[in-house]
Amino acid sequence: MKVQNLRGTRDFYPENMQTLNYIFKAWKEVAKSFGYQEIDGPLLEPIQLWTLKSGDEIPDQMYRFKDKGGREVAIRPELTPTIARMVAQKQKALTKPIKWFSIPRCWRYEAPQSGRLREFFQLNLDCLGTTSMLSDAEVIATAVKVMTNFGCTSKEFFVRLNNRKLLSSLFLSTKIKKKQLQEITRLIDKKCKLKKGDFELAMKEIGTSKEQIEKINKILKFKSLKDVDYNSLDETGKKGYDEVKELLDYLKSMKLSDYIKLDFTIMRGFDYYTSTVFEVFDASYEFRAIAGGGRYEDLVKDFGGESCPGVGYGMGDVVLELFLKKLKKLPEMKKEVDYYIAPINKEVLGKALEIADTLRNKYSVEIDLMNKNLRKQFNYADSIGAKNIVIIGPKDLETKKVTIRNMNSGKEKKIDLVKIKQV
Repeated sequence: MKVQNLRGTRDFYPENMQTLNYIFKAWKEVAKSFGYQEIDGPLLEPIQLWTLKSGDEIPDQMYRFKDKGGREVAIRPELTPTIARMVAQKQKALTKPIKWFSIPRCWRYEAPQSGRLREFFQLNLDCLGTTSMLSDAEVIATAVKVMTNFGCTSKEFFVRLNNRKLLSSLFLSTKIKKKQLQEITRLIDKKCKLKKGDFELAMKEIGTSKEQIEKINKILKFKSLKDVDYNSLDETGKKGYDEVKELLDYLKSMKLSDYIKLDFTIMRGFDYYTSTVFEVFDASYEFRAIAGGGRYEDLVKDFGGESCPGVGYGMGDVVLELFLKKLKKLPEMKKEVDYYIAPINKEVLGKALEIADTLRNKYSVEIDLMNKNLRKQFNYADSIGAKNIVIIGPKDLETKKVTIRNMNSGKEKKIDLVKIKQV
């Protein structure tokens, strides 16, 4: 019986793993260059981690079940609540700011589509323990740095930036009720996925008047802080305005302004975001968000810890790979072998194995495992991209020398067996 992999999952053949590891390597290098430490959490968590503050979408998409002990558990759909739980458990022992990153494997039960699968990896990067907008700026800077390290330019991607405090204040100024605010927030987060007219229809269904919808649509079209009447804001709104201004100033000092676009339509669907929210998008809008995140000020406290505000984001490998492939930013992935050892016959196999073992102290090395003749060994070495081939036959044992051929130039040289360690 032929068994297929489950829909929305992937098989990682060697070339796929090379691409994945290339992306992982870039993620880790950037995170570590900013002083972030690598962590991870369990694949299974209590379901309450996501039903408490994640909004409607994530709990609906979770792989969830009861274990043998009758506990409601879920396979992690994202990592931020896990991070908040981990901080809450060891809060007094952690030095602030807490700068962590991880590359978790996550699962969400949803309809597979371009850029979105049920199983995926993502870079999670978080800074906790400070309310300074400088930490928000640094977190955003790491996302930009990841993209530029892949060779992407400001003409190819940008960061859409917003602030929930500011936007909520602007919406409340239209005289909507506070209980409507959360529903409107979720509708705005899905606005780009709705058909023309459906957003207004959905707004009416939650009790928003025509005049209020017009005012909200006008707010969503704001392009800069100059469009905002500061004096009309409540205290929360003014706080959000000041946060955005400070954040933009820091990003300007970091010379990142070319990558940043203030966008009043960005809300992010998670209920735990309280201030800054942002998404990394391709300039053509062909793909869904490459990365998304924001500031969460209460999540650690919600999971039993003391107040410990944080800011972070997730960058998924699926959309990122599609984007990089489109721009031809991924290098050709091929097997890397420094030396292929080609014994002419079984008589010299012992010495060939010895040479292979010696060279493996410094290089990647393969040796014939299938008793091929020399011609077939050369063909195989060429097919795997071996840089050099070491030929050893009975006469080489007598002269105590082996022949090394450079597979690119075709040049050969004789090396004393005692000097093989020096190549």
